[in-house]
Amino acid sequence: MININTKAYILRMIVDLFYLYGLLFYINKNDYTKKKLAIIFIFLPITFIFQLFSGLADMIPILSSYFLLKRNGKFNHILLNKLTLCMLINDVSSIVSSIIMYFGFSHGGIKGYTYIFIQLILKLFLLSLFIMLYKKLHVNSVIEHYSSELTSVLMIYLFAVSLLVSYAAHYYEAFDQFIMGVTGFIIVQTIFVILFFIRITLRQKEKYEQQLEKQELINLKNYTDQLEQNQEQLSKFKHDYKNILLSLKEASANSENQVFFEQVQELENYSNHYISTSDLNYGHCQNIKNMYLKSLIISKFHEAKKQQVYFKFECYEVVEKIPMPIFDCIRVLGIVLDNAIEATSENEERTISFMIHQDNYQLEFYIENSFQDLDIPLNSLLKKGFTTKGNHQGLGLSTIKDINKKNKNMFVQYQKDQYKFSTQIILIWE
Repeated sequence: MININTKAYILRMIVDLFYLYGLLFYINKNDYTKKKLAIIFIFLPITFIFQLFSGLADMIPILSSYFLLKRNGKFNHILLNKLTLCMLINDVSSIVSSIIMYFGFSHGGIKGYTYIFIQLILKLFLLSLFIMLYKKLHVNSVIEHYSSELTSVLMIYLFAVSLLVSYAAHYYEAFDQFIMGVTGFIIVQTIFVILFFIRITLRQKEKYEQQLEKQELINLKNYTDQLEQNQEQLSKFKHDYKNILLSLKEASANSENQVFFEQVQELENYSNHYISTSDLNYGHCQNIKNMYLKSLIISKFHEAKKQQVYFKFECYEVVEKIPMPIFDCIRVLGIVLDNAIEATSENEERTISFMIHQDNYQLEFYIENSFQDLDIPLNSLLKKGFTTKGNHQGLGLSTIKDINKKNKNMFVQYQKDQYKFSTQIILIWE
């Protein structure tokens, strides 16, 4: 056991408190005002007095700073996490400096001011190193981004563990003998908290991405519902317009007015040129009862139309259920259709055929598009990062491959020749 002179020990306690409150001020300097800073330092002597009689005095800096700095009476996860991090770093710095002093100096005799000054300088170096890493690694931004109820609970748990272990070691006057055990225990607890946090964060990220995808699909559905209504109205208008034009043409043919006949003929030629006959087969589209799939098909049709690509769609059976997670299905079909539109828009023959067929055993998607053969093997197209364009990420077909691995009832086959590229996706009913 290392014996320290009482006056030197008290000096270390006082300097340690200045270190702690200085660290609290630096990490939260944007939240402090001169008035709040003056009030906070009133708690410094209060903390010192409590340290003389209790090992739980470290609670005072956190509680006093939190209730003084929080705004609008709302629970502030970010502020609490920053304050708890300061306490943890202060404790870790104390433990590391104590370990170095424990193994670097003899245990005999009573240690005086020289021993304390060396330990305080060592701790100041460790705190300065932390501040440097805090700035360089932008830890403040990380805390603001990931702060939540969960992170607050984990941080408080770590602080409580270090506080209780430190309290027990001092209470039984065995801190020096068990310092390695204390350090090891805290390290194990820290690793456990980090792994738990990473696992929960990944789950939350996956859940958030699913919610985001769902919201995007809902927005897409609302948009495509409007497109569908507009397209149906436009189809009716085209039908009525052609009937009226046909009547005018018959009337002009029977008329002796040559000028009238020529004007009607010119109007027909103009109409044939500007009124496209490339409409989505809404009779087949109505067979798609899954709103996400239907929205995707309609949106890709309009995207193809903008690229002046003829989009032919067929579905003779009613499709309501999809035998795989719907978001995975939409991602796969979206990638295939995007690739088809892109490849077809660069070709002279701009045609895409999309067929959906189902029976009692399987649901099949078949997409065929015109294709300019670049003599690229299919195996190369499936590689992650491969692309034929400099501004693309090349994650399309490799992403489908990853989704295929997750869904054992999904089978994908690609075929290509000099003029056509086809993708067949089969989902087996389970």
